[in-house]
This record gives sequence, structure tokens and C-alpha cells, in this order.
Amino acid sequence: MPQTIIIGKSSNLSNVLTAALKGAVAVSSRELMEDVNILEKYKNIKINLIFNNFQPATELNTLESAQKYVTNSILVTAKVLDYFKDTQINKIIYTSSSSVYGNNILCHEKDELKPMNLHASLKVANEKLIEKYCSDNNIDYTIARIFNMYGGDDNFSIISKIIKAYKTNQQLTIVNNGNAIRDFIHIDDVVEVYVEFLKCKNSPIVNIGTGNGISIKTILDYLKNNKIDISVDNITKNELKISTADNQLLISLTGKKTFREVQQFLKEELQTCRS
Repeated sequence: MPQTIIIGKSSNLSNVLTAALKGAVAVSSRELMEDVNILEKYKNIKINLIFNNFQPATELNTLESAQKYVTNSILVTAKVLDYFKDTQINKIIYTSSSSVYGNNILCHEKDELKPMNLHASLKVANEKLIEKYCSDNNIDYTIARIFNMYGGDDNFSIISKIIKAYKTNQQLTIVNNGNAIRDFIHIDDVVEVYVEFLKCKNSPIVNIGTGNGISIKTILDYLKNNKIDISVDNITKNELKISTADNQLLISLTGKKTFREVQQFLKEELQTCRS
């Protein structure tokens, strides 16, 4: 059985994947930049590579160091790929994002990519790097375009911010009155899909989403109807208006048709807090 190596040790997804994949090891991007030879013991065995490295989610909109941003986002990927050039790689999974589609009512894997910001553009660059490397070296790969993930040790998503606002009795800041439509998928569903991807062949690009879009306004209204009232403050800014997944390919590859429902998740989580 191939040894699974997860690049990007500190990410929420890496933590849950490491627990779910027997024998998997997660490696720090920072340590790899200091000395890529920490991977030496894996060089002569069959491996799977999962790339979760990127600029930390909490710093996606800051550019205090352009060099650090690019290093975290793509240079680590390139360095690891170069290091394992002559290694027997069974499978590569790259964790991409639905943001590569831009505004898109129902994102399909074959749709034109329209990244609207630096984060999305660097995700596209990583995708192209993985695609070229795997094509040149005859390696099976999957680019996983994850939609709005929540759950686990999450302190970045709007879902985590709703929970925090309720727990601390503080105002929740929402954007554009919470009208944007998003496809929210629980991290446990994402991990379940990744486990299946390690078994799948010839599935180069796959959306990971529920196929259902919902607005934060609708979620907050649902919570209010269930006697969970959260005070909000609104700001106006440019953002994607809609992003939902066409997940028919995902369903056909994995057989997974049911996903955790975000409203029910929040209701259960917040009712537990209240009690």
C-alpha cells in the first residue's frame, strides 16, 4: 500500500485527513522550505501526495509579504514535485478551490476558469503545474475543487464565525446583507471523498460540493425561526454573488449522494451551546 504524504501540516483539512487515513503523515510547508530532505525516507517507496499547502486562510486577503504569499501558495508545491521527480508516485491530489470559477451559477468541471483575485489565480497556477507535471511523468492525479468547507477545527469560514458570534454574544459581520449564494460542504464529507479519490483513476478535475446553494441571510433566518437569534452588522464589498457545484461527476465517481446539511449542523451546534 502506498505511503500517503500530506503537504501542509497545519491546515484544518490536513488534521482531519491524517486522522482518517491510516498511516498518513503530514509535513510542514515551513520545514520543507528550510530543508526538503526531511522527505528523504519516502523517496524510494511508493507514495501518494496530497497538497494542502497554501497561504493560511486567515491571511488570504493580506499581502504583507508578496514573497511569503507566493512561497506558501505555489513554491512549496513545486519544490516537493521536483524532489519526488524519480519517485514512484501512485496518486497526487491537489486541494484547489471553487473560487477558480468566478461568478458561476452552477460550476461544471469543463467551465472556463475566471479567477477574480490573487488567491484564485494562484490556485489556477497550481492546478496547471500539477497537470503538466503529471502529464509529463505519467502520474494519476485529481484536482479537487472544494466549495465552501466548514467544520473541524475551523476558524475561518462564515459558518465558524456564526458559531463564534453566538457563543460570545457578539455581532456577526456579514457582507452585502448576506445575499450571496454559496455551496457549503462539511469537512467530514470532504475527507470521505478524498479517501475515495485515492482509489479512483483517471479523474483529473472534480468538484467537491453538495450541489445546493444557500445564502447566509437564509441561514440566519432559519436559525431565528428556531429561536437562535444572532445580531448582525452589514458591510458592503465586492464578492462572488453565486458559487454552487455541479457535483454529478463526484457522485458518479464515489457513489456519494448525501451530504451534511449546513442549517441542521448549525442548529444542532448552537442548541448544544445554549443548553
